[in-house]
Amino acid sequence: HRLGVTQELNEYAASLLGANELSPLDVTQMYQTIASGGFQTPLRAIREILTAQGQPLQRYPLSVEQTVQPGPVYLLTTAMQAVVREGTAQGLKQHLPPELNLAGKTGTTDDLKDSWFAGFSGDRVAVVWVGTDDNRPTRLTGASGAMAIWGDMMARLDPEPLNMPPPETIEMVWIDSVSGQRADSTCDGALEWPFIRGSAPTDTAPCVSRSPVKAVKGWFKRLFE
Repeated sequence: HRLGVTQELNEYAASLLGANELSPLDVTQMYQTIASGGFQTPLRAIREILTAQGQPLQRYPLSVEQTVQPGPVYLLTTAMQAVVREGTAQGLKQHLPPELNLAGKTGTTDDLKDSWFAGFSGDRVAVVWVGTDDNRPTRLTGASGAMAIWGDMMARLDPEPLNMPPPETIEMVWIDSVSGQRADSTCDGALEWPFIRGSAPTDTAPCVSRSPVKAVKGWFKRLFE
């Protein structure tokens, strides 16, 4: 609801996986809030009404409210950038250059009834849904259906790169990709990931003790014990 969904949602165990039915407009509202760093702006189909001479008769005011803290939104956006870079949406590289650092998420429902893709660049957010009115299977996944349309559309709009400065509440920590424990840059396969300050793992991965600098320090410590 803080992301902008107004309807009441049924509480399912799989709600985090998208078990609730939403319209493309509802999903776009959610992603607008995420793309704006946690600031929600109600979507409008009409911005203003003009006379035949181009003079404004009525304008709808722009309402902006911060409904989600920037730290969690940064983590979520980083995860969705990984989806585009190396996950289910990596096929977007056929439409748009990787340097754009796009964030997005594919969506596929049971029996291939719905194909979704939602994502954003530095200046544009868009949602594509592919389906039929009678819920017949489309035989399309999120990547093979909606994502292809999204990528072709965004390529024509010349989007800006998505470069997010981390909020003050974020710290970067090296994590061992195997154990999920805290590591350092010398560990094979270690990744530097953002965390809300104080929430990163505290246990140290075994690979840290095998690094040359750590080994020398450990040798000196044992020498004088």
